[in-house]
Amino acid sequence: MPVLFTPSLPDRVAGGRLGGAPPVAIEADPLVATHSYLLTLPAGCAPWAPASEVSVLLRKGFGIGDSDLEYPDLAMRALVHAPSPRGEHTAMGWPGLRSTALVETPDADDSIALVRIADEPVLIQNEPSYADAVRADGHQFLFQVNEEGWPVEGELEDVIDEYLWGYGSVYFYGTSGADGIVREVVAGFIDF
Repeated sequence: MPVLFTPSLPDRVAGGRLGGAPPVAIEADPLVATHSYLLTLPAGCAPWAPASEVSVLLRKGFGIGDSDLEYPDLAMRALVHAPSPRGEHTAMGWPGLRSTALVETPDADDSIALVRIADEPVLIQNEPSYADAVRADGHQFLFQVNEEGWPVEGELEDVIDEYLWGYGSVYFYGTSGADGIVREVVAGFIDF
């Protein structure tokens, strides 16, 4: 059964969160020099991450017309790390992305979730071959971030200034160890 996450207020300093300052645990990672923080999935959100958080970053200055749209060189990156509170360096976050909580929603909810964790992706163009390269390296689907899940009304209608990847989805993959835990998450492809 899929696990769904959506932006929500009030903001929070731990657990699932979106925008603003990244977790303290990743502030010194070299990737933060070239990428801006987008969101964090909470520890325990999936069997493959029982005690780890996963934070997603996007290359600074990224535009959907850029060339880094294919695995293994996607502009999106993910870091698996120990649970960590939000830091204070808001300049490390994606410009124009409001700081909110990222909360689990019921699967029966009629709205589209921003993040969907599941065994299989929901594709926009229904073209499974987009995942051929990442699957050839032995990775399995873990989660997707779907821009159709941005709030468009209410108190969070201004959560994002402009869509990041063409009103599409980014699909993330990983390989679990013998213990079932994923220690590295990679961006597989963008579908829009």
